[in-house]
Order: sequence, then structure tokens, then C-alpha cells
Amino acid sequence: MRKAKKAAKTRAKNARFRANMAKTIEARQQAEQATIEKRAKAYFDMEGHVCDLANAAKLAMVVLDNKDLFLYAVDQLDTMAQRFRANYYAEEFPSE
Repeated sequence: MRKAKKAAKTRAKNARFRANMAKTIEARQQAEQATIEKRAKAYFDMEGHVCDLANAAKLAMVVLDNKDLFLYAVDQLDTMAQRFRANYYAEEFPSE
């Protein structure tokens, strides 16, 4: 009789342990999924800005022969790159 009670207690204890582990694993998976979704949204929001940077670089190369336009294009590219950098580290990419 004592062995049966002890075995039942052990089974109940193990069941609680497994249930707690399952909850912990599920919570971790949900947190990881939330992080993945946040990153995916951030990368999606960055796409337009990356295209703008690429186009500004192309423009600078097109006007390479004209010193004034080239300097203006490079200045704009620098401004855009600095803004992109600030937004990247702040994880704030507003839709434009």
C-alpha cells in the first residue's frame, strides 16, 4: 500500500514537472516567434529605405562628371545613410 501511494505521488510530481516544462517551452517558443515577427516587420519596413539609398548611389554615379551635382548627390546620399542608420538602431522604420 505504501509503495502504491509513493508511486502515485511520484507520478503526480513528474506530471506537474512535465506540465511546467511544457509551459516554459511554449512561453519560450512564443517569445521567439514574437521576436521573429518583429524582425520580419522591421526588415519589411526597411526595404523602401534601402532602395532609396541604392537609387541615390546610382544618381551620384550618373552625375559624376558634373562636380556640383555630384557633391550634392553625395551629400544627399550621406544624409539618407545617416538617417537610415539612426532608424536602423532605433528599430523605427515609419511607412512612407
